[in-house]
Amino acid sequence: MEKIKVCADPFPPYQYIDKDGQMRGRDYELVMSRLRAAGYSPKMHIAPWNQIYPQFEDGEFDVLFQAQDSPERLEKFYLSRLLRHAVTEVVTVNRGLTGLRKYTELEGYKVGVIADFANGPEIDSLPASCKTEFADAAKVLQGIYDGTVDCGVCDQGVKEYLMAKEPALYPIPALTYHRPLYVMFRKKKHRDDFDAV
Repeated sequence: MEKIKVCADPFPPYQYIDKDGQMRGRDYELVMSRLRAAGYSPKMHIAPWNQIYPQFEDGEFDVLFQAQDSPERLEKFYLSRLLRHAVTEVVTVNRGLTGLRKYTELEGYKVGVIADFANGPEIDSLPASCKTEFADAAKVLQGIYDGTVDCGVCDQGVKEYLMAKEPALYPIPALTYHRPLYVMFRKKKHRDDFDAV
């Protein structure tokens, strides 16, 4: 079997390292099983997005999953068929913000985002002055709780997993959106084999 290097950022419950040091997660299991079924021997690495994406671009990894499409990525890499849609929320502890109706209304607030992460055009086009970058989703959520930011952008499943025992965070319903996620490959053959499973 051909060895193939795979990477993703930690996004529990989709991919994460558990308390025993084992990799787990719904997307992790799905991607790894499909790569094995396609005839590959995958080796997985989990690290923050701002580390793994540049390494993937530089050729240190063959596969990166939970990636959004973009014109730049479609020119350089090969994206699988749709892996899944992620439900992304803008969440807050301040119920007064839940009535916001447009993304542009966020410009008067501090919004927590994951560093170097594509959140979609509505969030990405907000002025840098209103965004505060964090290393990962857990730190975005902690930034909301400790008042560093007024609200934050977070995957719904990640929020529910990480905050199961924490006080409620309220989504801003009008700002909830779906992001298509893919598995991204450096080689067309790898992508085609993966999609054929």
